[in-house]
Amino acid sequence: MATWVDEKIELFEGELIVFKRANSPNWYMRVYVKKEGKHFQKSCRTKSKWNAIEFAKNRYKDLQQKVAKDEKVFTITLGEAIDGYEAQEEERVKRGLIGETFKYQKLIYLRTKFAGYFGFDKQVNQISDEEIENFVGERIKILKRKSTARQEISNIKHFFGTFLIKRGFVYRMPEFPAFRIRYKDSARREDTFSIKEWQKLYKYMREWVKKKNVGKTRTAVGYYATQNGKEKKLFDWEWQMECHRRVMMRELILICANTGIRVPKEIFSIKWGDIKVIRESVAGDFNKKKIVEKLVSFVNIGSDMKTGMRVNTGLAGEYFKRLKQYYRDEFDYSPKDNDFVFMEMYGRRKFQVFDRYAFYRLWKELMSSAKLDRITFTPYCLRGFYITQSILNKIDLLLIAKNCGNSIDTIMKHYEFINMEAQTKELIQRRNVEEEISAEVIL
Repeated sequence: MATWVDEKIELFEGELIVFKRANSPNWYMRVYVKKEGKHFQKSCRTKSKWNAIEFAKNRYKDLQQKVAKDEKVFTITLGEAIDGYEAQEEERVKRGLIGETFKYQKLIYLRTKFAGYFGFDKQVNQISDEEIENFVGERIKILKRKSTARQEISNIKHFFGTFLIKRGFVYRMPEFPAFRIRYKDSARREDTFSIKEWQKLYKYMREWVKKKNVGKTRTAVGYYATQNGKEKKLFDWEWQMECHRRVMMRELILICANTGIRVPKEIFSIKWGDIKVIRESVAGDFNKKKIVEKLVSFVNIGSDMKTGMRVNTGLAGEYFKRLKQYYRDEFDYSPKDNDFVFMEMYGRRKFQVFDRYAFYRLWKELMSSAKLDRITFTPYCLRGFYITQSILNKIDLLLIAKNCGNSIDTIMKHYEFINMEAQTKELIQRRNVEEEISAEVIL
């Protein structure tokens, strides 16, 4: 012990030391945790030698039990761990090992679902196998889809394996419950908007984007609440930013629903130089037989995306044109080829890609305020809506797959029920024709 120790008592063959500092009236305890290579030191918070010895013995036994159970003595809270994990994943993004969106998706899940269940103050070494099993069980009930739960487990395992275990905050990987994924769980009809729901959303957004309908308090637009919980007005630039983001949301929703471009990774990666718009005569929307003039968009999807480079074609030209004109009218700025299509135009992030946290916040608010609560709609529903309507309009599956960056097998797997619905209608129509012909022959 150091020279500043006034008195010390060795217990359990020297493994536990109770000592008193020369400059303090209280007693302290010290234990060397061999497995972690560190000294555990704590104040006994008493001036009495005998009370200190009793306290130290009890604390020593607790530490021994932790070690015996392979629990870490030196650890951090779940909130601190996620912050550290975020910094680690940010470095991987900078090195090009993972994409920004992939990092974001994992972190938003860990913060909202995992930490939301256990609490940010939960010690990571106190998360038991039983608690993990209960958590997974609750997630399966909520999700109603085991394949999604399996992906969530993968995110948790990566968090534990690459950060908590590697950094020595826990000894081992938790035991996760095993479960089978039945065909109906992994290959069911994808939930998406019906035509009526889409039309409802389309009309609602007309009013939603108007500045007069954008609240001017923090709670009104979903920003963080003040410490005292009172209403606080937004600064003018914050309100202007909120108005701008609503416009971004509307155009993004319309574009993705008419192209099948993935949200958010693909849509947020698009720059103005990736887009070409031409005027063509095409069939009207949703099975309308009349021919109309439409602005057709051709979008180059980058090679760093999930399915590699492709050209996406869709009826989204008018929305791209309107968005570019919006930048000119609102900000007196003509977007350059290297500018992102969806940009922040206020604050420090000016001319940078649209904030993903803001996107998900606004999506949730929009679905709630539009009262679209039949299911839990996610941004993926936009892509699902495009694929669904394409199938119902009897567009060739190969064309749909190529345009969306999928395989025919994937389309068939996730949208087989819709495909059968379209084929059934066609079969019935053909059968009716045959019956009419047969009747004429009989007569």
